[in-house]
Amino acid sequence: MTRPALALLAIASLGFWGCDDPPPKKNPFEPPPKQTVEPPKDAAPPKPTGPPELAIDDLGPKVGFSRVLLDKPEGRDKLKDELNQVKDHFAGKEATLSIIRKAKLAWVMVMMNELGKIGASKVIIKTETRKEFPGELAFTPEAKAPTPEPCAVVGMILEDRSAAIWKFAGGTAIKKAKGLAGPDLSTTGETIERFGKGCKGSNMFFVSAGETVEWGLAYDLAASTRSLSDVKFDNLVLLEKTPTAGRKVELTK
Repeated sequence: MTRPALALLAIASLGFWGCDDPPPKKNPFEPPPKQTVEPPKDAAPPKPTGPPELAIDDLGPKVGFSRVLLDKPEGRDKLKDELNQVKDHFAGKEATLSIIRKAKLAWVMVMMNELGKIGASKVIIKTETRKEFPGELAFTPEAKAPTPEPCAVVGMILEDRSAAIWKFAGGTAIKKAKGLAGPDLSTTGETIERFGKGCKGSNMFFVSAGETVEWGLAYDLAASTRSLSDVKFDNLVLLEKTPTAGRKVELTK
């Protein structure tokens, strides 16, 4: 057989045996040619269902992730708007508010007042305080406070960090000098207890402080009433308007 003939025979043999090979299996999930495979889409983060966190720090109030600067002209309107958007979480319920000691008292007054307007029945305020006092107190917003007895007790930290105690209807204010580390709350407590025992029809204690006094000192005064043995104040009320020691207290509602 000639050399060309042998070559043709070899090619024919290769073709014959190649026909016996099974075709490659096709992936049923393989996309058609030139088709783009899109990556899976990330699921949207779940929307929060509970009440937003409320806080006041050295910049001002926070409602959830929203910051409110009360020192700006539009600050109070923004706070009202933010709280109205979440009022369903607080109407007829307790609200929890965390406040640093150095927060401005005016900010706390405004926040308490606005929480009362959206229907919060109580505001549980958390603030660092002296080791002998509770770090959490329930305050009643002015808008939710019962009508006070004329003899209800009022306590205030004055601008010089001394304390004054008097009756809601006015009268002589008993002042206690400043101690070594701030207001002398031991002797102040004795005066609060004496006034409270003389007003048996009331369980209210109104709290305030001078405009330059930090929130932490006002909180300490309110918290000190929890250490008294002979009187109990179920309604702690932070006054929105700063009173004058010895004069009748005017409420905002």
